[in-house]
Amino acid sequence: MKRYTTLKRGLVVLSILFAPPFLVMGARQSLSWLFPSASLLARLGIEWFAITILGAHVLISAGLMALLARRWEQDERWHFVLTGVAIPLAMPFLAFWPLSLLLRLAYQLFPSASTPWLFFGMWAYPLLSASLLSDVTRYIFLSLAALLPTLVALMVLIARERGQIWRRKRFYLLAVALVSILAFPLLMRYRPAVQAAHSVELHIVEQPGLLAGTVKRCQAAAEICECQYEPLGWAAEQTLVYRKWCDADYQMNGQYLGDPQPPQAYHLDTDEISPFDGDLDTLTRESCPLSKCVSPALAAEQAFPRGYLPGQYEDALVSPNGRWVAFTAEHIYGPEDLLVISHE
Repeated sequence: MKRYTTLKRGLVVLSILFAPPFLVMGARQSLSWLFPSASLLARLGIEWFAITILGAHVLISAGLMALLARRWEQDERWHFVLTGVAIPLAMPFLAFWPLSLLLRLAYQLFPSASTPWLFFGMWAYPLLSASLLSDVTRYIFLSLAALLPTLVALMVLIARERGQIWRRKRFYLLAVALVSILAFPLLMRYRPAVQAAHSVELHIVEQPGLLAGTVKRCQAAAEICECQYEPLGWAAEQTLVYRKWCDADYQMNGQYLGDPQPPQAYHLDTDEISPFDGDLDTLTRESCPLSKCVSPALAAEQAFPRGYLPGQYEDALVSPNGRWVAFTAEHIYGPEDLLVISHE
């Protein structure tokens, strides 16, 4: 009987910690189907909608944990509340990969499923998580906000339980949450939408670091594109000149490309970028068909049937000596990359 009571309480705790966001999203989806013209997502934007879901998750979980433990000792009660705050804040890191893999498995098992109810919860939370983590400032803030209460809850539990820590289920739950936060950047390493074929040399202009790469990978998952790359031409055999257009937006009459940034020079021999102050009219702009200069140099297995999706500016520019080709590639509806491949 005691084991049954413990199991029941454990299931209740897990439900309190993990169920609220899916209930909130399900309620929102039901309202959007009943009242299509009053879409909360359209009014707030997906990032603010994700923040709303996360905030509701924290408040609901912490409140229910406080009610569940209201008759317990004060230390135990506050630790339950702290756990109810830490786990929801860690959910964007904790749930992204398991739900993404589960969604992929579900699509393989039920490829013809037409109703969104089967996939809604699995699809929506990774999308909202990726949208929430697709900005560097938000990523850092949320990482710290999730890391601090998780560490405090773990340290308090270890100090109080000591040798009995291995018997506490909360320890494993908090440990998994902590590992998921710390390991997220390692699992979310960024890769361009295309890869070079064997023996073809590929350079990524503006190669993102660990943090920027994680954010850009989240942008790819959430289909967010902040900037487009425009290859302007070659200043020398090893120097590519380009500029970016950032803060793009979709308007009623089409896509607004954003604001152009100053031209930059990328040096292939050093992989360094510096401002370009020369005359743009003197640049070499010999273009080449994508099917001839780009597609044969890419790996056979790509994300899209026709090889790859070029960016907003599709011209592939050949270097003066004919050895290099600069081109753009994008994740579908997501971020772009400016790439340079060797060309024979």
